[in-house]
Amino acid sequence: MNDQDQCVLTGTWLYDGTVPSRVEIWRRGFKPGSGDYEDPREYGEDQYGEFYEVFYHPPGSGGTAKPAGFGSYPDLSSARASVEADTNGTIRWDGG
Repeated sequence: MNDQDQCVLTGTWLYDGTVPSRVEIWRRGFKPGSGDYEDPREYGEDQYGEFYEVFYHPPGSGGTAKPAGFGSYPDLSSARASVEADTNGTIRWDGG
């Protein structure tokens, strides 16, 4: 993490429809590339800018979050929509 990293949205969803599990969306100033020269430039090279990354905690615990998804999202609404789809609509965002 660096100075630009910031948790911007948190919530709880129901793993298997019953087990409360925490999710966080972080704003990042960096998106690492794959390093594979055969990948298109937007995937292969490191990028600087504003990106959003989703982290899911292990179901039923307050443990360390694990990265989820296939990389970064270009904006908060895309990250949020991904979580809502992935959790089958069981997400309840904190603060509203």
